[in-house]
Amino acid sequence: MRPPPGASFLESEGFCYNDQVKKRSFFFFLIPSLFIILLSASAFADQSIPEFLLQLQHDFSFRRFEPYLEAYAPELREQQRAELTRYFDELRMESVALNWANKGNFNQERPVVFLQVICQNPYAALIETWQLKLENNGGRWQVKEKSARGNLNQLYKIQLPAGRIERAESVEITHADFSLTFRNALVFYDNIPNLETALLVVGDGRLVFSPADPGERHQLALLYKNKILEDRIDHSFLRFSDAFFKQNIKIAGNVGVPASVAGEKARSRAEAIFAKYHSRYFTIQSPLSQDPLSFLPQGQEAVIQFRGRKTGEMAYVYSPFAEEEVTLFDTARERFISLYSPRQEQGGGRLIISFSPRYDVRDYDIELDFQPEDYYLSARARLGFLSQVDGLDAVKFKFHPGLEILRIYDGERRELLFTQDPTARILYIYFLEPIARNVRTTIEVFYRGRLEPPAQLTDTLVGQRYVEAPDDIPVRFETFLFSQSAQWYPYPLTEDFFTARLKVIVPPAYSVISNGVLVEKSVLNGVQRVTEIDKVGSSCSVYETKHPVKYLSFLVGKLSLTQENPGPPPLASYASSDVRSVRKNLLVEAGRILEFYESRFGSFPFENLRVVQRLWRTAGGHSPASFIILNDLPRVTNAGSGVRERLVGNPNSPVDLSSQWREYFLAHEIAHQWWGQGVTWARYKDQWLSEGLSQYSSALYLQSKYGDEALAEILKKFSRWTEKKSVWGPITMGSRLSFTDYEAYQAVVYDKTT
Repeated sequence: MRPPPGASFLESEGFCYNDQVKKRSFFFFLIPSLFIILLSASAFADQSIPEFLLQLQHDFSFRRFEPYLEAYAPELREQQRAELTRYFDELRMESVALNWANKGNFNQERPVVFLQVICQNPYAALIETWQLKLENNGGRWQVKEKSARGNLNQLYKIQLPAGRIERAESVEITHADFSLTFRNALVFYDNIPNLETALLVVGDGRLVFSPADPGERHQLALLYKNKILEDRIDHSFLRFSDAFFKQNIKIAGNVGVPASVAGEKARSRAEAIFAKYHSRYFTIQSPLSQDPLSFLPQGQEAVIQFRGRKTGEMAYVYSPFAEEEVTLFDTARERFISLYSPRQEQGGGRLIISFSPRYDVRDYDIELDFQPEDYYLSARARLGFLSQVDGLDAVKFKFHPGLEILRIYDGERRELLFTQDPTARILYIYFLEPIARNVRTTIEVFYRGRLEPPAQLTDTLVGQRYVEAPDDIPVRFETFLFSQSAQWYPYPLTEDFFTARLKVIVPPAYSVISNGVLVEKSVLNGVQRVTEIDKVGSSCSVYETKHPVKYLSFLVGKLSLTQENPGPPPLASYASSDVRSVRKNLLVEAGRILEFYESRFGSFPFENLRVVQRLWRTAGGHSPASFIILNDLPRVTNAGSGVRERLVGNPNSPVDLSSQWREYFLAHEIAHQWWGQGVTWARYKDQWLSEGLSQYSSALYLQSKYGDEALAEILKKFSRWTEKKSVWGPITMGSRLSFTDYEAYQAVVYDKTT
């Protein structure tokens, strides 16, 4: 049915809240004209639901309260009048926009409308979902029942500097083992009336951080040559709860300073500092608003960001709901300096809150197109999951903020509201209706964007060396690995095992390796749109996992099949086009390793195993479920000799045994199919279970092949490195060790636990 005049915003898939808010002045001229047209149309026909919703939008937005209330059944009007008072008088909202979330599958016989509503003013925003049950009354529609849920009902548009500026004799910020004191400082307050949640302090400051935890004091001594971290600070930006402000921040001798007295230079500096810091914590972005939206820290939550002369940019974070409440984070180097629970007062107990998973992701169905020449990815990801609580109203996933989300739908094809935290790389999705316990539901996410595969962080080697091997062929890398660290699809924040179906379309010259079994490989011949004509001839691969996996990965490259073995389990090896020397008998060796491991650890945990040999910047490998990657180093120009020579791994590496036993990396990565993929570690402190057991497994295999002398030599090397690097910390520090000394991380997490 053709939409009625003036109702195009209800029908258009491109409706944007931002446009409705930004172009409100345009509606002052447009809405009256549309309204006249609608009145004319209504004289000859019954009112349609799009007409009714447009009228509701118009009356609500322009505060035509009496006509707005007439859209509701008489018994609802007093309650709605109170709601209008709350929106416009108490909360002082100035602009309103509505989106019809279920217009794509609206059932005329069951007229229930879901509206996503955003109300805004210069310093706050309110986002709600309305469920309206409509009734036709003599050719006119009315709201018979209404329920409203506040998805996000305490959001703020924080700005600094605002109107309030003070000169303070002293500002003291103290908490647990942290102290930051300023003298003769300018204090900039935020723009939120009757609420303290953000401060910017500029002046001569002194930091003292003295963690009570002995292990954390030891870390400070290693990094800064002192168990107590002290530094001079010239500014700090703080976000905090009201309770934290009252208990932990003391401002003395403060006198109001007019903006003109503070000076344009001071205000400009404050604006620059605020722009740098404010979006890093307690801030989300939403397609509903042009401005970043901030939520209030809860309980004793607080973040104190600052810049020190020797420490650089850092953040002190206190989260009372975390397992380890105190974090000191080096922002510039992206590393954790401290992470621990503070000492409790005498006689005081620690409140530990354990959050059980609210939902269980069961399966994925992803269709994806990837263009290697510009790293462009476009995808649709359907997630199926089971609610594990009563009234599940939202879910959250890790997701790369550089990818543009086009739309998100629920299982009934209703558009869902979402927000993103770009710093934490978290995607929040809000349901139109709460999901009951043990009910299965799905969501569908459409997204696109340029995404370059990140550097590999695990099972890599440092300290490479050159060997004589002149070669005039330039270095090129022709594989693209998207694993969990790329955050190329929305995945759970906690480890969760699921099954998956992945369909990947790539240009004709490329192939795809992914988790599970290749169930379909074809060439794309037909297209549905003219804009897709360049996809003709593309390669299409479909993989399915029969056994649950903990994350999804895929590798794109110009690959050739080098060997096959029917198994069980079925084995295959591939080499990328940039590999100069394909390893012979690679699959034979893989079969021997599998046979050895199965005799000790049980059956191979997945359907099959594929081994990919590729050229890469670092030696090492990677082991997603059901396939592994072995990296060959390229030939590059030796800066010392000016001659192109071949890079090889460092035999003095804490973990590398490949210079003496070439099978090492293959054995280590295959072991990860059991340790790390078949079973996994619960938190970073347990990472040694994955790496240590894989290292131990590879050592056992080398012993079985080369004898006890080989094992003795391996253990001697591991012991030497363990003794050399154990000073950096215990095995429970896990990946934190890699932030300060990568060799220490490998020696402690890989070798010490073997």
